[in-house]
This record gives sequence, C-alpha cells and structure tokens, in this order.
Amino acid sequence: MADCSPAGQGSARFFYQKNRLATKIQGQIQHSLLRTDEHLLAQRRTENNQSDCALLATDQQQSVIVAQGLAFAYTPYGHRQPSTGPMNLPGFTGERVDPVTGHYLLGNGYRAFNPMLMRFNSPDSLSPFGEGGLNAYAYCAGDPVNRVDPSGHMLKSFLAVLKRQVVSDSRYSIRQMAKIRYLL
Repeated sequence: MADCSPAGQGSARFFYQKNRLATKIQGQIQHSLLRTDEHLLAQRRTENNQSDCALLATDQQQSVIVAQGLAFAYTPYGHRQPSTGPMNLPGFTGERVDPVTGHYLLGNGYRAFNPMLMRFNSPDSLSPFGEGGLNAYAYCAGDPVNRVDPSGHMLKSFLAVLKRQVVSDSRYSIRQMAKIRYLL
C-alpha cells in the first residue's frame, strides 16, 4: 500500500497485488483493476455505491489501446497525449500515469519514468555494474518496443516472457494428456 496526496485533493491510497496496482481509493472514489497474471482485462470505478466498468484492450506490452470507446496511441517510450482520455486508466505497459507529472511510477512508486525524456528521473540503485545495467537512467536498455521494466530495476524481454508462457502451457497440456491416458 502507498499513500499520496496531490494538492487540493483528498489522500489517495494505492493497493498492490503481486507488485502490480490493484486498487486506488481517493475519497469516495475507488478504481479497481481486474487482471490475470499476464493480462489487464478491465477497470471498475465505484463512487457513492454506483459502479461502472470499462473493458480494456491491450497490446503485447499490456499498454491500454482501447477503453470506453476511445483508442489510445503511444510513442515507443510510452508518451500518450493527455487529452486522449481519462488519466485514471492504466497507460503504457499497464502502469499508472501520475496525473500531475505525466510520469509512470514504476516499482510501486520506486522510480519515476519520464516518457518525454525517455529515461528515469533517478538512477537505479542496482546500477552501474549490477543487474540495472551500465546506464543508471536508461529505460529497457534503449529498446522499449521489445522489453518492459515494471519494477524500475530490471528489464524483461518479451521473448523470454513468451517462451516461459509457451513452456508453461505445454507442460500443462502434457500433464492433462497424461491424466486422460491414465483414466482410459
């Protein structure tokens, strides 16, 4: 859980599950995200006991590209025009956009990523010679199209994530086939 109070607004509380934002509560308004392990599916907004839901369409990076009848486009480093929809929706790589700065607060708020400058605002504590890489301010080692960095510490390659998912799915299928053969 994290707490944040923008000027002139009530305190906002952020709740995380598996290092991903799950719920934001600010005053009487609650935003909750529905997701599987790898996919962002919907957002539910509740205010004064009235709820509405928005189904979310995402790309391979989990960036929201369609919601509430609106289409969104991003630069390779995640900048989205602020006038293209509500700021309370997840943005680039499914991360929360800070409404004041337009930055993404990665790693549960550990590091602010500025999509206009295409870099982090602060150095990575794991750099320069650890897993953070040589450039302590770089985002995804300069390759945001094929990599993501949800923690603000280490990048993830899409190919590695995809390969892990395929291997996991194939192991599940093999186990299911073995069970079926055993039952026959």
